[in-house]
Amino acid sequence: MASLAEYLRWRGDIQFFEHPFNDADNIILSTFAYIDLTGIVPTEEQGGSMTLRDACRELLAIPSDDFAKRMCFLGKIDAEFILLLSKSARFGNIVLSAYLDVVDAAKSLQFAAYQATLDDGSVYVAYRGTDSTIVGWKEDFMLSFTITESQHEAARYLQRVLNRTSDTDGGPMVRVGGHSKGGNLAQYAGLRCPANMRNRLACVYSNDGPGIAPEVMPEAPGGELGGTLRRIVPTYSVVGMLFARPEDERSIIASNVHGITQHDPTTWLLQPVGIQEERKLHHDARILNDAIATWMDQLSLEERAQVTSQIFEALQAGGAEHLTDVIASSKDLTVVIRALNDTDELTHEVVKSLLQCLKDSKTVATRKAARKVLNRLWPQQDDEDDEDEAAAEAL
Repeated sequence: MASLAEYLRWRGDIQFFEHPFNDADNIILSTFAYIDLTGIVPTEEQGGSMTLRDACRELLAIPSDDFAKRMCFLGKIDAEFILLLSKSARFGNIVLSAYLDVVDAAKSLQFAAYQATLDDGSVYVAYRGTDSTIVGWKEDFMLSFTITESQHEAARYLQRVLNRTSDTDGGPMVRVGGHSKGGNLAQYAGLRCPANMRNRLACVYSNDGPGIAPEVMPEAPGGELGGTLRRIVPTYSVVGMLFARPEDERSIIASNVHGITQHDPTTWLLQPVGIQEERKLHHDARILNDAIATWMDQLSLEERAQVTSQIFEALQAGGAEHLTDVIASSKDLTVVIRALNDTDELTHEVVKSLLQCLKDSKTVATRKAARKVLNRLWPQQDDEDDEDEAAAEAL
């Protein structure tokens, strides 16, 4: 088993025309989408391109504080990962182009993508997942009741890539992928791909990405895309199990961490020709997923919209633009909790039921974090909680 960095050391000298594209390569390129490439990779309007190697070198030349600001992700993408990519014959020669990055709070839009052309002639379209902005996370919740601006943008972007790369023989094969929300965007773009071009889709990768709510789009991605769709989730998958449908197939990847932080793809374990697979989801993840599915089924689309609006108004009550701002500041967290207390009964019950589910987790850290917020929102928690906390501490 190997981390992303170890995979780059193992396979970095083997080019794609020598050894075909695999699941691990998809994870590397979808993770790279979390880096802000503004001013480095040419945009669609600018035209032109540059190698991934040169893009990495420009990133490594940026002062450390500015480098950190370009990591649009709550997980850990470090300089070692960028350095190994720059030295890699497998990835370094990839040609990057058509970079697009836009955040529009008024439209609840957070979208970024790039086009990568591999040395075997094929193309990978990478969509960025949810970054640390509250706007980005709100858009994730909006997937439960509407087609979002990012989904529309993803479909248009893929169409432009297919048009740009078309030739008299049809054009090269195209893979589409992303992590988290990026995986959802890949699925939506694949579903909206024109029928006369769908035969050019080699694979649609959803790396722990949510599905599409059946009330919003009756077409099932798995049914429509068939074997073209490749869903990869970690053992503790929550995001990737949202709106999962019974017919959906998935591969479960091992991680070097425990709990919900497995959503971070830099914790996933790879093999020389793919991923390290596990047999089933973690017990706690299944409990949480069942709870989310249960209350989601009980809410109409209008109620889902109402709950989403109130939760994110609360998160922004202190003026925070990033989730990290809320998490890092006890003052901001207090403002958020106060705002949540002012929401209506429906939102209260949704928040409480999810926190209660987390509190019943077998994972001690998860239980403690959930109980902390529960006790601040609803101070009337009984004495049994204190006894349970002591028992949890002893585990």
